[in-house]
Amino acid sequence: MRVLITAGPTREYIDDVRFITNASSGLMGMSLAQEALKRGFEVTVVLGPTNLTPMYGLRVIPVVSSEEMTEKTLKELDGGYDVLISAAALADYTITKAPGKIRSGNGELTLKLKPTRKLIQEARKRHPNLKIVAFKAEYGGSMEERLKAAEKLKAYADMVVLNDISRNIFGSSETEVYIVCDDLKCIPRTSKQEAAKHILDAVKSMFS
Repeated sequence: MRVLITAGPTREYIDDVRFITNASSGLMGMSLAQEALKRGFEVTVVLGPTNLTPMYGLRVIPVVSSEEMTEKTLKELDGGYDVLISAAALADYTITKAPGKIRSGNGELTLKLKPTRKLIQEARKRHPNLKIVAFKAEYGGSMEERLKAAEKLKAYADMVVLNDISRNIFGSSETEVYIVCDDLKCIPRTSKQEAAKHILDAVKSMFS
């Protein structure tokens, strides 16, 4: 099985020095990649800026921005994959970068942000038969609200891995997720390595 995984954060540069990002460590995506390798899958990771050291034998495509991650992921998918696991925390908004360094001391600075491309939607349109696993990070709210957000994403994905990042799991070594597929499965708080096993078991079941 050929598996393409996105992992880590992206950086949206304001100027040549400053950027907008998030607290994603990339550990969930890399844990999935390591578990997939152990199972004998052919694995490629499109990896945003992290401090993680990829395990030996793992093919990694490094990227920085959301645009770069989207473009390189779509290009890689054209080579033929069975599954896309979109575990990266791509920025929802970006900005037109100013050249050099914006000078400080000039009072308030207003940034005009624009929406980024939607990787999952473009991947589905480009590859209708591809199995897609999307990660959906929600912040607080009721379980009903979170599930509603996951169901909207299922218009493009075969499976959604839902988590609530208000529960101190973003950037942590642990996670607590709900797998939304034909049914709903809860994985109580555990290590991301252990959660990766459950998620890949669910991926395997999509092919049976």
